[in-house]
Amino acid sequence: MSRRYPLTRIVCIIVVAMFFAGCAVSYTVKEPVPSSIDYGSKDIKPVTLTIIDKRTGSDSIFLAKVLGAGGSMSDSVSITIESMADPVGYFAQQLQRELNSRGIPVKCVVGKTATEGLVLLIHRYQIVNIRATGFSPWEACHIFCGTVVMDKQEKAIKAYFYNGKTPMWDMKEVEEPCFTIPVSIIIKDVASKINRAVFNLRASDGKVDALTAQIDTEIGKDKKNPYDRPFWQVLELGYTNNPKATEPLKKYTQDNDEFFKSCALSSIGTLGADGQLEFLIHQYRAAGGYNDKYMAAKSIGDLGTPEALQVLQDMKKDKAYTNEGGLKYCVDLYVP
Repeated sequence: MSRRYPLTRIVCIIVVAMFFAGCAVSYTVKEPVPSSIDYGSKDIKPVTLTIIDKRTGSDSIFLAKVLGAGGSMSDSVSITIESMADPVGYFAQQLQRELNSRGIPVKCVVGKTATEGLVLLIHRYQIVNIRATGFSPWEACHIFCGTVVMDKQEKAIKAYFYNGKTPMWDMKEVEEPCFTIPVSIIIKDVASKINRAVFNLRASDGKVDALTAQIDTEIGKDKKNPYDRPFWQVLELGYTNNPKATEPLKKYTQDNDEFFKSCALSSIGTLGADGQLEFLIHQYRAAGGYNDKYMAAKSIGDLGTPEALQVLQDMKKDKAYTNEGGLKYCVDLYVP
């Protein structure tokens, strides 16, 4: 055993003790880069999307904390994201950028009321941060629940993404995997679901083929860092709204990297892939980690059929639902 190990462990214990004794951590989320999806439609008239913040109670807490054993240390740790002081305003700005980049001329404005046009009611937009001890991973559950309204027609818009990271030396280590990446994914996922609910535009078969070719080329390279792999392109397959993306995504769920696999599973739900319930149930049961298990559950919820929602309802009987916050927050989003 290396002589450094005891010293390393002592340092970790001291850092952990200081963290749970009370501290403040501040992060900066990088501005999301719009996806490469372009639906190619030229005949959509410009429309205003009024975003109304309807969050109440505990759902209005953007950075929720379940830190320490049983969440008992929540009040002793302060978390801030400097670049998201106004979460709903930030969300509106980035949602507009994402929709516009896809060729949908939407202007997003935050308002109190709206009598006409397109409306998005936000019931919940939240990051639940979970950590039991200093030796367990920092888990971030990104949750969105809203309702898009147009011509008095309402459609639920729900999005969920989970990721975790065990910091070894510095709490800044969780900034990219637990905040920057998931914040961008949630915005892109919501944009995709608004498109399907309101515009139902679809990227071309050629775009699906191009993304698949790019992914296949990149995954053949030896990249040990999971965030250097083409997970963004895998997610974009879900944003295409093109059923042709289903089979490539199912192939990518067989990858050995848990994060990459979880992105493929998430994309199947974002795509709204019909007929994939049994496949997703199998992936949930066979999951070897937290990410792939939770994102399989997320995509079951995205399917939204009575059969799919019953599967999630039945998950509430599992020990994992009781013991794992990442699963509980996902299931409760789709079947409150």
